[in-house]
Amino acid sequence: MLNDVRYGLRLLFAQRGFTGVVILTLALGIGANTAIFSVVNAVVLRPLPFREPDRLAMLWTDDVARGIHEGFTSYLTMTDWRSRSQLFSDMAIFTDNPLTLTGFYEPERVKGEFVSANLFPLLGIEPFLGQTFSADQEEQREQVVVLSYGLWQRRYGGASDVVGKSLEIDGDQNSYKGGPRAARIIGVMPAGFYFPDKETQLWEPATVYWRWKRESVERFLGDARRWGVAGRLKTGATIRDAQVEMTSIGQRMTEAYPAPAKVADFPGFAVNVVSLLDQVTGKKLQFALWVLLGAVGFVLLMACVNVANLLLARATAREREFAIRTALGAPRGRLLRQLLTESAVLAGAGGLLGLALAAAGVRLLAFAAPKGIPRLDEIKLDTRLLLFTLILSLLAGILFGLVPAWKASRSDPNQALKEGGGSSAGLKLLQVRGLLVTMECALAVVLLVSAGLLIHSLLRLQSVEPGFKPENVLLTRVSLPPDRQKRSGEATFAHQQEMFDQFADRIAALPGVKSSGAVGNFLIKGTPDETIEIEGRSPISNGEDTSQLASSAVSPGFFETMGVPLIRGRFFTRADAVAANRILFAFGNRQTPPEAVVVNETFARRFFPGEDPIGKRLIYSSKKYPYEIIGVAGDMHRQGLEKEAIAEYFVALRSSTADIVARAGSDPLALAANVRDAIRSVEETAMVLSITTVDTQLGELSAQRRFQTGLLALFAAIALALAMVGIYGIMHYSVAQRRQEIGIRIALGARSSHVLRLIIGQGMKLALIGLCLGFIVNLWLTEVMGHLLFGVTAHDPWTFGGVALLLGAVAMLACYIPARRAAKVDPMVALRYE
Repeated sequence: MLNDVRYGLRLLFAQRGFTGVVILTLALGIGANTAIFSVVNAVVLRPLPFREPDRLAMLWTDDVARGIHEGFTSYLTMTDWRSRSQLFSDMAIFTDNPLTLTGFYEPERVKGEFVSANLFPLLGIEPFLGQTFSADQEEQREQVVVLSYGLWQRRYGGASDVVGKSLEIDGDQNSYKGGPRAARIIGVMPAGFYFPDKETQLWEPATVYWRWKRESVERFLGDARRWGVAGRLKTGATIRDAQVEMTSIGQRMTEAYPAPAKVADFPGFAVNVVSLLDQVTGKKLQFALWVLLGAVGFVLLMACVNVANLLLARATAREREFAIRTALGAPRGRLLRQLLTESAVLAGAGGLLGLALAAAGVRLLAFAAPKGIPRLDEIKLDTRLLLFTLILSLLAGILFGLVPAWKASRSDPNQALKEGGGSSAGLKLLQVRGLLVTMECALAVVLLVSAGLLIHSLLRLQSVEPGFKPENVLLTRVSLPPDRQKRSGEATFAHQQEMFDQFADRIAALPGVKSSGAVGNFLIKGTPDETIEIEGRSPISNGEDTSQLASSAVSPGFFETMGVPLIRGRFFTRADAVAANRILFAFGNRQTPPEAVVVNETFARRFFPGEDPIGKRLIYSSKKYPYEIIGVAGDMHRQGLEKEAIAEYFVALRSSTADIVARAGSDPLALAANVRDAIRSVEETAMVLSITTVDTQLGELSAQRRFQTGLLALFAAIALALAMVGIYGIMHYSVAQRRQEIGIRIALGARSSHVLRLIIGQGMKLALIGLCLGFIVNLWLTEVMGHLLFGVTAHDPWTFGGVALLLGAVAMLACYIPARRAAKVDPMVALRYE
């Protein structure tokens, strides 16, 4: 074996050009596969940073009627789930609590979380410093807090004496009426820990929530249904088993707890059980990553086919060597071992170079990948990745080396040693190479069609009108400082309105700014689940309409700044906003008029088909709060261009945190510093949380699609180039093998055009067979890819036709150069030795 390796190395070193082409081809295929596998490994395969993470699951209320499959639930319902379940060992609750950290340090807006005390033991994570809160602390409603590792490092510089210090919290649900509160730091979680997402910076006991006593005993009201539920399965239990059990529990609870008639928005007790990994990464992203890994696997397969073709051509040149070895007594197994050893050496060198390319590719992927891909920051070259590269290299070596080695070891030495006797073996090898090229074309077609469908989907997506004008609009997220004056609720809301009005006015007065306004949240994230009633009509039951409904708070000037068309009626004025605040706190007085509200076109079509909605009244279901429609705005795709516009109603803005939109005459980011200064000139302690553009925000919603489309298009382009090289290689080899035949044809009167047609026709036949095979494979594969498409079918004729034309053009080009050389053969030279 060592002799085989030494001989193979000498031979490969002597043929540097051949060796370099083979190693580079393999390195591209292996490197691309390793890079994509590193993403799949980090996002999908590597376990989550919890104890036995495969036993962790999320439990959601499944609102089947409205299509909301991950709805929150009440604490009381969760306790029933926990007591009735035989498959879950424990369940814990959590809910968001955005807040502001104040005190000695600069005010900072962070995301907190109210959680039950058993959450950390359920996840199986011990704190890095101190402790997590106990059941006694939870029951006593102690003001204690556990920090994330990142917050501890950022705010306290990693000080070891942070445990026991006081943290001042303001601007959250608890301080809304009571003002700032102090919480005692009792622990710090380890680096890398996050729950439920990486934005969460601290955790407090669920019982600290100011409405806990009332809402913890309520099952049906919407305010009580604010909790997410995490559960740990018992050993041996599966997600599928848990889903079956929880479905049965939900049915029994429906019979045991009939919902009151007055609660029109109660979704029922259906339960959706999702593994924690699926919750974190999302099944659609997992599917897209597996598709990319399959696609790049095709690229490696094509690289192996190309290398096999090169080795077959090289085997023809070594026929006499193998014949002499056989004549001297070498068995076929010995020849086979020698050739496979040489293939393994090539594969090993290609794997090493591929690993280096993969390391660079991983850094490039991490830089270019969109922010929305979870766990992408966890990519690293670990043992699993090295093992994957090793196995991939060995398989590649066997794959591209086996056919050439087998064919060469079975050649007839008597025929090979005859003068000019290599033609028969050469023709057989030519047939094998033609079969490989056909496979190569088929694989290229599969990738080209898949990439074409995704590109067509992306073009369709980009052609969707968002319902507003996103270009040149600056988007600034601003949070007001906590109110130190302890105003009444009405005065607090009035102050918030006044602040954002002043922000908008000051920004609109800046040079280069055309107009400005504000909205509570520009993008609609999550699943909207608002419910309303129409005055004079019976409440809408869950079975009557499955459409989603969202509400948004906007300031006067928002619609005008965003270029949203007014369909009917009018938009908000500042008088409407001031009146809305006054009406809110006079609610219950029969003489108080309803608050003004603007609805969108989808809302009007859904609730007032064939009617004029202006002047009609809505009732906010949970509190019976009345609104009167004053205008109808055009639909906006603020959930993303891929999703249909949903019904929306817009109320006056009264919030401590909002997005300010400012339309600029040119580059909006050039105004960022001036906008920040304008905000600080109105309120020095206002927190500017982020400054970006509307175009950027919309782009992030489709960033994953663009990322996967770009990668698949790149792989398809590489595949097309490999197919072109393969067709060119076999036609070039064919012309060289048939040089005498072509010379005879020309000597007997064949014209150059006849020779051109002959050679091109043979090459195009291979491409056509590969095209048909590829289309057959695509009929199945594109159905699988249907989940990734938008606005096109899996059998889109334009895509299939375009791929056929593209492959035909490339094959024609690859055939034309050897055919042109064949047409110029001099019969006197070609027949010199005959």
